[in-house]
Amino acid sequence: MKARYPIEAFALAMVVFSQNMKDALISGILILLITTLGLVLDQLFSKDLPRWSRTSCIIILIVSITHSLFQIVLIAVLGYEITDNTYIYHIFLGILIAKHIIDAEGQRDYNRLLLEGAGAYATLLIISIIREFMAEGAIHGFELLDFSYKSYGFSLVTIGFILSGMGIAILNRIFYKNRDLKRTESLLVIIPVIFLVQPFVIDSIDPTVSMVITIVITLVCFYSIRKYLVFSRLSKEIKNMPIELLSIGMIYMIFSMF
Repeated sequence: MKARYPIEAFALAMVVFSQNMKDALISGILILLITTLGLVLDQLFSKDLPRWSRTSCIIILIVSITHSLFQIVLIAVLGYEITDNTYIYHIFLGILIAKHIIDAEGQRDYNRLLLEGAGAYATLLIISIIREFMAEGAIHGFELLDFSYKSYGFSLVTIGFILSGMGIAILNRIFYKNRDLKRTESLLVIIPVIFLVQPFVIDSIDPTVSMVITIVITLVCFYSIRKYLVFSRLSKEIKNMPIELLSIGMIYMIFSMF
């Protein structure tokens, strides 16, 4: 069966928007809002559109809504300063939400969407609390403890990948126990992160060449592990996306040592 909540969009948010609780709170709410709005609009108007037009319209509409809402909330309302990387992540979030809406054709279940979406949102918040507390000794910007075991590494995408893989595996166990979840595409979550945050940099050559080499090596390693995992005996809840996110997290961890 297919996931009822936008699993790829939440996975990307768990990786890049869980560095602190403030970002996680906003991201999770907007993902659920945009997904629900998109499903409702698709249900109302899709029957009047040819199939090819429906797909393109959903992608354009949802990406536009996602980008606009994030800008309104983060910049106009909260006064955040947005980096170029964050703009790109918002666009990819819109693409992943649009993918979920397109795949959900004829299988809309708003009760399950809100139930599973609430579970994914709670997981996103828990990951953000762990990362912020371990990196800064704070939660939601309020410092709780000043201890010597704080680690900046918890704010890096390496930990984001590992914790998101574990979180989604737990969600699969809760919501899809003893049921086969159709393959979710982890590559759509990994690609934007690899392009924007490389695991290592080769200082002795041109930065562009270094970036290309790093991306190619990382993707080759990921694909080699992915092919091996196909034949591994894994429990249902950790198959596909969870184990692949854990794997890319380990790849980042190893490469960051060089």
